[in-house]
Amino acid sequence: MDIDKILEYQKLDSELFKLEKSIRDNADKKTASQMQNNAKVAQERSYKLNDMAKNLEKEYNNIKSQFDIQKKKMDEIFAKDVDSLSAEEVEKLKVLKDKLSANLSTLERNFARIAESMNNLLSDFNKTRKAFQMAKEQYADAKAKFDKTQSELAPHKAELEKKLSSLEKGIDKDIVESYKKRRVENIFPVVVPLAGNCCGGCRTELSLANLSVLKEKGVLTCEHCHRIIYVK
Repeated sequence: MDIDKILEYQKLDSELFKLEKSIRDNADKKTASQMQNNAKVAQERSYKLNDMAKNLEKEYNNIKSQFDIQKKKMDEIFAKDVDSLSAEEVEKLKVLKDKLSANLSTLERNFARIAESMNNLLSDFNKTRKAFQMAKEQYADAKAKFDKTQSELAPHKAELEKKLSSLEKGIDKDIVESYKKRRVENIFPVVVPLAGNCCGGCRTELSLANLSVLKEKGVLTCEHCHRIIYVK
């Protein structure tokens, strides 16, 4: 087996590996991803705030309806001609008026509570809207920068992939398949030399049987890290 071709393949693939890693670890890409997540969180928060606002509105309408009823009853009491009523009837009206007055006071406190909740909700909504807009703008900026970087690197990436595809034709298919499996797992380098009696990657000592197979075939897959070990 021509190990030099495999090593040449790996050397070229090393460039591609570094290029792909630079794309994966690109700061603008990470920023775009983070801003996209921030925008999603802000949007979900705005939906929740909207539901809370609807519930407050419903509660406000219920309280207003009760308030109007109590107020109407109170107005009816004040509209009565007290002089034409008996002492017992006047006393009953006084008890009812006190009860209605207490109810109205409770309802007014509820109005104040809802008004405060509405103000807090509005403030939260404005902050959420600003956070969403900021995240949206920063996402667009970071994505544009990342897309530009990716576009600039694309020709070199395509060139490397083309050369690798050409080199594959001169290498044993099983070796290429094994190499690509490790490569997908981000194990690099995939092809390592024998270091004494150990794998040059994970440093696991090979058995005498495996050493014999390695010396006979020139390559061997490490049982521990699954790298391709070679010996010249």
